[in-house]
Amino acid sequence: MPIAGIIPMKKILLVDDNDLILYSLRKTFSHYPAEIAIARSGTDALLKITAHSYDLCLLDTPLSDIDGIDVMKRIKTVSPDTKIVFMTASPISADSKGFVERESIHCISKPFDLGEVKMFIKHLLENGSPSL
Repeated sequence: MPIAGIIPMKKILLVDDNDLILYSLRKTFSHYPAEIAIARSGTDALLKITAHSYDLCLLDTPLSDIDGIDVMKRIKTVSPDTKIVFMTASPISADSKGFVERESIHCISKPFDLGEVKMFIKHLLENGSPSL
């Protein structure tokens, strides 16, 4: 049973093919009681999500090898309890928009404000809910 005021250790998977974004997100979340893993491709993300369970995945699209929406579909099959925050600088097609809205807990448009992302993730980790 968690002790009041103490956040239990979480496992977070950061998926992006941009090293600067990965570095920034990892640094932003380094103060949380979390084990942070990084994947620089869709293939790497799928290998990691198959081998370990994650509480949260911040997932970019498009990725260098596999579209992030396809990665999200696979994550939802392999690890349905993993909460996904979808990150994109590209418009989402009408066909994919409904899926992203249903299956992710939040969609972040790039470029994003790290302070806002930090507050959102802090609230999510502390309360288990994405709403602020």
